[in-house]
Amino acid sequence: MEDEIQKLYQLVFKVAKHFLEQFELFSIQELAEHDEPTYEEVAKRAKKLAEIISVFAEHGDWNNERVVLNAKQAALYMEKMALAISENKNEDLAQAAQCLQKMDFI
Repeated sequence: MEDEIQKLYQLVFKVAKHFLEQFELFSIQELAEHDEPTYEEVAKRAKKLAEIISVFAEHGDWNNERVVLNAKQAALYMEKMALAISENKNEDLAQAAQCLQKMDFI
């Protein structure tokens, strides 16, 4: 079970890293044009993935709880970034990206 949790968590980490890389490379207008899939769709999938991790980790140890919390927090910041992109709010996008960058991925 531990291996599966870590594999799923690595997917969340990979998506978060992609969000940050795209934030660094493109303007908010360019990000809004990326639509296959949209950032909102990707963020929703990351949130679902974090929920799946939570189900797997329910009967695990405290380390699994940390993984679940990190995955959910990363998904939340990605959702905030996606919302800022769709609403064309540069400041909100930068703030959410900064929060995501500060996360310690274990």
